[in-house]
Amino acid sequence: MGSNEMVPHDTLSFMSHPIASSSPPTGTSPTLANGGRPRARRWPLVLFRIAVTCEAALALGQAVLAGSFLSGHYEALKMHELNAAITVVVALALIVAAVLLWRPGRGPGWPALASAALLVSEGLQVGMGYNRTLAVHIPLGVGIVAATLLMLVWAWRPAPGADHASRTEDAAEESA
Repeated sequence: MGSNEMVPHDTLSFMSHPIASSSPPTGTSPTLANGGRPRARRWPLVLFRIAVTCEAALALGQAVLAGSFLSGHYEALKMHELNAAITVVVALALIVAAVLLWRPGRGPGWPALASAALLVSEGLQVGMGYNRTLAVHIPLGVGIVAATLLMLVWAWRPAPGADHASRTEDAAEESA
């Protein structure tokens, strides 16, 4: 290479053999596509997706069991009670997953707050159910299902520009 030729920032040149480097040369910082934040780690998102999927399935199951009870299948009330207990336990796991998504996972913090609010709502929901306060229990259940489904959709949606970013990274790796 002549002295007037530019060396790409992702290679180091020793004599005439370029060697690929995984980081830019010293003194420069990498350009981040997501507004300056480091890329989120994948495992906390996978954990959050599993937890929120379980929570959503259980929440939908609660609606089905309540409908079954109201249709005259009175044994469904016991299953509704058991499913409620499992839902609360999974909500605790969802909080843990959301905090891991936020802190070591470099994700947003709002899922942790939303998960905590969901747990409080579910605790209130269980209390209203045992008291047979259906004027609160039924609409609160609808709200819990809606909030859980919104978190589920958010968790599984592709990140903005994720497809473009992965294609750009793949192309950069192939050219190196």
